[in-house]
Amino acid sequence: MGKRTTSQLTSINIKTLDATTKAYGSATFRYMVEGKQMKHDVRITQTACNYGGVRYWFQCEYCRGRVCVLYISGGQCACRKCFNLAYQSERDTWQNQQYRKADNIRDRLGWAAGIANGDGVKPKGMHWKTFYKIKSEYDYRLQRIFVSTAEWCDKIRAELNL
Repeated sequence: MGKRTTSQLTSINIKTLDATTKAYGSATFRYMVEGKQMKHDVRITQTACNYGGVRYWFQCEYCRGRVCVLYISGGQCACRKCFNLAYQSERDTWQNQQYRKADNIRDRLGWAAGIANGDGVKPKGMHWKTFYKIKSEYDYRLQRIFVSTAEWCDKIRAELNL
């Protein structure tokens, strides 16, 4: 089974807080766990940005690290490292990674998700050179998916002695 993933837990992102809460220096989160009221006071820190302004961070109450996202599990509020969580992409198979990359390219081109939908048209305002470069990367991903699928089919066919 492996590690739990970040998508399996409730998360709180610093970007969802309003400016007043961030400036106050702490935030209080209240929620229910199995009928029991839970409350967490989380410290908010800030760092200066190179070109002015500030960036806000939660401070994990266990490791004291600066994080953008905190996770809630079992009445505790901590960062990804303290909960020993993995990102879903870390657990993807090679083929799923290729599908995800192809879908990301399709999204960039404004095409419908899924390789079965066929190619769309060049987005308005995109240079043809850029379009061909992105399309070439997409075609490469498709070729890798098709080759690995063909290899998998050959392996299954050999196991079934067909």
